[in-house]
Amino acid sequence: LRSLLPTTWDTNHEVAWNWLWDNIETVLKKTMGKPLLWEQSLSTMLAKLSDEEKHSYRVGLYDRYFAAVPAGQDYFKQSNTRLHFIADRATVMSLELLGEPWNMVDEISALGLRHVGYGIPTEMFSPFIEAAVDSMKRFVVDQTALQAFSWSLGIIAQMLVHTVTEGSTIVMKAINNNSHSQLQSAVNSAPRGERFNWVLIVKVGTQDISPLRWAIESGSLSAAKAIIEDLLTIRADRERYYYGVDALFLRHPDIVPIICSEAPLILETFLEGLVWRSRLTKDGLRRVNYYVKNLVIDSHGHFSGALQALVRLGDPKIISHPTIDLVSNRLWNGVVSRQFMLSKLWFILSLVILMVSQTLLPEYRESFEVRVATLVCRILTYLLTLMVLLAQHSRDIVVAYLHRDTVRIFRRIPVPRYLTEFYHLASLMLMICLILMLTYEPFIYCHYSEADWPTEYCPEYDHNGGFAYSVFAMFAVGLHWGLMADLAVFSTGLSAFVLVCVHVGSEIGRFMFALMFLLTTFASAITVLDHRYEDMKQFSDTMICLSGITLRLFEDDFRDLHSDPLLLTAVFGFITASAILLLNLLIAQLNCSYVYIYQNMLGYAKLKRASVNVQTLAYTKPHRWHYFVQTLGLKTPLEFNEGDVGMAGGIQVLEPQNLAVVATDRILRFGGSCSQDLEWPADNSRSAENEEQEKLAALEHLLHSTLSKFRRSRKHGGESRSGAESGDGRERSNSGAWSAASGVSGASLGFSGAESD
Repeated sequence: LRSLLPTTWDTNHEVAWNWLWDNIETVLKKTMGKPLLWEQSLSTMLAKLSDEEKHSYRVGLYDRYFAAVPAGQDYFKQSNTRLHFIADRATVMSLELLGEPWNMVDEISALGLRHVGYGIPTEMFSPFIEAAVDSMKRFVVDQTALQAFSWSLGIIAQMLVHTVTEGSTIVMKAINNNSHSQLQSAVNSAPRGERFNWVLIVKVGTQDISPLRWAIESGSLSAAKAIIEDLLTIRADRERYYYGVDALFLRHPDIVPIICSEAPLILETFLEGLVWRSRLTKDGLRRVNYYVKNLVIDSHGHFSGALQALVRLGDPKIISHPTIDLVSNRLWNGVVSRQFMLSKLWFILSLVILMVSQTLLPEYRESFEVRVATLVCRILTYLLTLMVLLAQHSRDIVVAYLHRDTVRIFRRIPVPRYLTEFYHLASLMLMICLILMLTYEPFIYCHYSEADWPTEYCPEYDHNGGFAYSVFAMFAVGLHWGLMADLAVFSTGLSAFVLVCVHVGSEIGRFMFALMFLLTTFASAITVLDHRYEDMKQFSDTMICLSGITLRLFEDDFRDLHSDPLLLTAVFGFITASAILLLNLLIAQLNCSYVYIYQNMLGYAKLKRASVNVQTLAYTKPHRWHYFVQTLGLKTPLEFNEGDVGMAGGIQVLEPQNLAVVATDRILRFGGSCSQDLEWPADNSRSAENEEQEKLAALEHLLHSTLSKFRRSRKHGGESRSGAESGDGRERSNSGAWSAASGVSGASLGFSGAESD
């Protein structure tokens, strides 16, 4: 130090420096070699404590702590079981620190950073340690163990204080207060080159915490929204642009799943921050840059999980956002549609073969060539459709059970989760129908007919399995055609119509349940009635007659029921309940349901296409995916306005100028020095706007509380006074309450006189 500081070093520095190291040497010599002995003594002491003594120790700890620091009760508001867990964990950590100091340093640093998020004052750690040591003295005779316990907890408290002090940045304090304006003021003091790091990482030693992640996790959504807005604001000086989207995804690659699961309210703010729209238009079009690189690929170049998280969220309004719509359409047009169509070709071909073998060729069964062609089509159906479906479902079922990706039906039976989707369930039912068709295949049963073989018609088969085969074939053809509805995803409008039909199907299901209840009720009642109408003597016949009446297929005349007034009354009652009440109620429900679904049907259609994108890209070959990513040109810098080259990582499109109103440019441009060590000039317009919103929110809260007090005073006044006195009291209370509300001065809320007016 003398050689490094020859001009400033003097004898005072010499004395101070020697004093420092002499004290360090004294402290080290005092504890040198003792941790091993302390560990053994402390381990023995904790092992000897009974459960009753441990419980008494924990109770005494908090009694002493709350008596010494009453404010600590505001931070220990959890249940007693949680408080006892904290006390036990602190005791165990005192022993672990002596045994594994290196690991415990990292663990205590991480714990300290979490206390930064909790906003714990550092002056509360020392009284907690003193309370723990005082409470433990009652049960410990070995002074060495007690010294070890005190020393270890003291080291832990010092480390926590150090971590909390270092990590309590002004950004973390703003997050603890959940203040939008306070957080903006905090980041405004950051150097422009470090501004992103201030809201993305707080590091102490080897441990770090993300202010953004903590804001979302703790529910401070106003602060989280302010951080997202600040990161996704484009700022520029003369030399470079500053845009925090890459820094955000580098720090939190899973930020989209995090927001979708924990803070969907700020998702729209996040998506809006990925869009830049030009203020200038040309020929009715404006430039729009969508910075969606991180929504398409991750840091390794693979397909990002952002779209999958948005599909899992299932919000049709979010999936219809222009940013997500652009990503989904580019994926569909670029790589998914062709691969999806190729994957469905075998399914279309198998349907054609099934239709030919089941509906067309049997009409010409007398021809030997036609029978051979029918046999070939049946074989192709079992090979092309059944074997593929069997392989797919066997794989998916095994994977689902291995990964425990199941749901329980009737709270007992685990079923693979993928079967909860209609398409996969119908596909499984189609496979089962084809297996049953193969079991009753007529070409197999009639193989002994050597003269006419191949044939599917023989007397023994018609008696044993002909009808069963036809039933299974009917269901197989119907399911096959139903699965073809999945191809509607090629057209957004057609897909929207199909989804509307599916959504209103639930209303029809409720109607059918209610109709079946009425049919069963009236059919049972009419059957036990003694009447002379033969078509309603049996329960099954009565059900058929009443169903025909409902569907207007009843061929008989109601005049035949004149001789049985009670029967006629029952039939008219059924008609009133079913045809008049239920049918009109169904129409009203379908109208309401359609109006609701119509508002979001395009969103649901886009959600369906996005889900197909996610499912298809899971099986896309890497070389095809990398070729598609190269065609997007994500590494090419995009122009803002003509000649103004900005950042890479986006896709530029031209959109009609009437799709959005752009009054001001999103880019905040600043003159002056371009040094990254300087702060950005404050954006006073935005700060003033946020500050005024917070003031209005405070005023609104004050008015609500004043009105609630007024209602309570009015209620109590009405109960305790007579009519005239109560009226006078209410008038006084009313005027007093409104005087209190109007008496809030502009100075107390930060408003000027004009703003208060």
